[in-house]
Amino acid sequence: MNKLAKYIIGAAVLAIIVLIVWYFRSIITYILIAALLSLMGRPVVRWLSRLRIRKWHIPKALSALIVMLFMFGVVALVIYFMTPLVSGIASRFDSLKLQEVTAMLSEPMRQINALMHHYFPSVAPSVTIESLIWTEIDKLLHPQIVTRLFGSVASFLVNFGVGLFSVVFITFFFLKEENMFGNMVMAIVPEKYEEKFSHAMKSVNELLLRYFLGIVIQVFTMTLLISTGLHFIVRIEYQLALVLGLLFGIFNIVPYVGPLLAGSLGIVLGIVTSYGSSGYPGLVLFVVAMAGVYVGINMLDTYLFQPVIYSSSIKAHPLEIFIVILVSGYMGGAVGMLVAIPAYTVLRVFASEFLSRFKVVQRLTS
Repeated sequence: MNKLAKYIIGAAVLAIIVLIVWYFRSIITYILIAALLSLMGRPVVRWLSRLRIRKWHIPKALSALIVMLFMFGVVALVIYFMTPLVSGIASRFDSLKLQEVTAMLSEPMRQINALMHHYFPSVAPSVTIESLIWTEIDKLLHPQIVTRLFGSVASFLVNFGVGLFSVVFITFFFLKEENMFGNMVMAIVPEKYEEKFSHAMKSVNELLLRYFLGIVIQVFTMTLLISTGLHFIVRIEYQLALVLGLLFGIFNIVPYVGPLLAGSLGIVLGIVTSYGSSGYPGLVLFVVAMAGVYVGINMLDTYLFQPVIYSSSIKAHPLEIFIVILVSGYMGGAVGMLVAIPAYTVLRVFASEFLSRFKVVQRLTS
């Protein structure tokens, strides 16, 4: 068999694999999420299983259950403590008068409209930012759009419930039987590639474990720093500052795009809920103060925390990471952007193990 035939067969097999993965993407996503959760919880399961209370030791199943309860308990506690804070913020919106909000935003809107008509003279004088916003709102409130929205929400809730149960169920068995996921993968690997594949799997496990532990530390640190800065510098009440800090910490998991979205949303929420009580003499100074906190702490994260996290997991150029995030976002939306770096880490490891003879792989993984 000549080389061309081998390449054609290889491409056909790869195409079939991609189609199968795409068709079963939901199930594969549940399995991968469970594998990542079990990867983070596995060291604790091992430690608990080695404990001895006289002659009795904790069974693997009980250790796995304890770790799962702890992981999901942390999430439940965060939701429990954040819910009243979010409710308190929402109640502020109820107490706001439309006239107050309109008066607060009238001057910035007037300046934006003036700039728009100055730089785009072809735009009719009757066209303003306010009219454009209300036109879009009117489109969104169309009965067909509302009906579709309710249908989408119902579908999302059902899919979320199925996905959550699936992830919890699979994670338990991955924690209980440590080699289950590896054995599942190795079962479809040709025998002559088993050694290389096993080596790649070990490398991936080590890199991803360090990566996700670093992410947890990063989220906690960013939440603490942003909350402190917004409370003491911008004079935002600690409840709202804590919510905005946690929002930034979570969004910050997605490099470049996440901090920009979280910062923009935080500034809008800060203006609407806290500008009047902040004591700042002008809206511009208030926005500059908030932006200064976000930008300053984000720079600290970019140049101090992220190099430590990413250097131990994925040694890639910032532009390379940015392109990967853009492509992942285009293909998978917010979820795609969230898993972009871990997925790319896995691809780099396997590419360096199996495709190192290709020049492009050598350049990207060197």
